[in-house]
Amino acid sequence: MKELLSSLSATVFYPLVSLVLPGLTAISGWFILFAQRPPLQGLVSRNHTETAFVLMLLAIVAGTVIDDLGMRIEKGWLDAARDRRTRGLHGKEWWAYLRRPFAAEPSGRRHLRRLVARLKFELGMPLGVVAAGPALWVNPVVSGAWASSITVVAVCLSAYLLIEAAATHDVLGRLRHELLKEEGTACVVPKNRAIGFS
Repeated sequence: MKELLSSLSATVFYPLVSLVLPGLTAISGWFILFAQRPPLQGLVSRNHTETAFVLMLLAIVAGTVIDDLGMRIEKGWLDAARDRRTRGLHGKEWWAYLRRPFAAEPSGRRHLRRLVARLKFELGMPLGVVAAGPALWVNPVVSGAWASSITVVAVCLSAYLLIEAAATHDVLGRLRHELLKEEGTACVVPKNRAIGFS
């Protein structure tokens, strides 16, 4: 029963963190802006459940688009940088990891799934903030001082999350390397080539 609950919580928690939260962030500013208009305000006040359902669907759609953009950032920036640092070893190990059927699931794979969800969050939230930012500035209710303050906090948080994304990506690469080594399929690098994993 404990394993069932832990797998259920993982199947709910990971999409929530990687899709829904960045999507909600992206649409939140726009919803607040448009909800002030009388026609939409009346519709929302009469239909709470339907509004929540539509907002959740919009958040999932926005989160999926943000996740796709995050994967492009991961491929173009993080994977490319790690591949350069490891002289191509990162890409080889990634494909070897995907091809490798593990006889028994090592505990490292559960940790790897958590790290992937964290990486998706760290790449998705800055994109969600960028999508929500313009709505903050065109909202007549929000003063320029508040918009400036929120923007500064959002930029600092986004920069922090992108730095953490780079660190998480590095840990993912090291973990895949170690998991392949345990199975005896880790890619071997010639001794005369030094590779930094930092």
